Amino acid sequence: MSPAFVPQQQVATQQAGPSDELLNLISQQVSVELMASQAYMSASIWFRSRDMDGMAAWMLDESDEERGHGKEILEFAMKSHFPVQLEPLAAPRSDWNSPEEVWETILALEQNNTQNLLAIAAAADRCGQFGVKAFLDPFHVEQIEAEDKVGGILAKVRGASENLLWELDNQLGIEAEEEEHH
Repeated sequence: MSPAFVPQQQVATQQAGPSDELLNLISQQVSVELMASQAYMSASIWFRSRDMDGMAAWMLDESDEERGHGKEILEFAMKSHFPVQLEPLAAPRSDWNSPEEVWETILALEQNNTQNLLAIAAAADRCGQFGVKAFLDPFHVEQIEAEDKVGGILAKVRGASENLLWELDNQLGIEAEEEEHH
């Protein structure tokens, strides 16, 4: 039986290990996820202080999810023996003037997170770290879903009547409650 043919360039790339760029991006992403968690929590507080308990609950659930992502990435980095240096977290924004502004901030946050994850995948590809790319696959799918969901909510919030806004608040509260039971 002859061994499988592996191009010499690929072997050299695989033996090089993770690049400094990849290691830095993964390390930074742990802090990015924790910052996202804080941003969602701040949005939850903003909505809660305006008696929009459904949106507040939905944001709080998302805050927990983002923190969980940070922990997953940290765990992957530790198992892979990648160094992680947590960065100081700036206080999240809390001075919104309208629900629309909150949702715009959250959509921008998700879009930025998508770009960060794509940058990690590209860096992993350049240095042959295919395990990193495989690890990131579920995150990419989740980002597509998150941007779609938040973008859809923002579209509904824009120009919504007060009654429609309260109905949306109610729907998101039901959704958050259902998530807790899964």
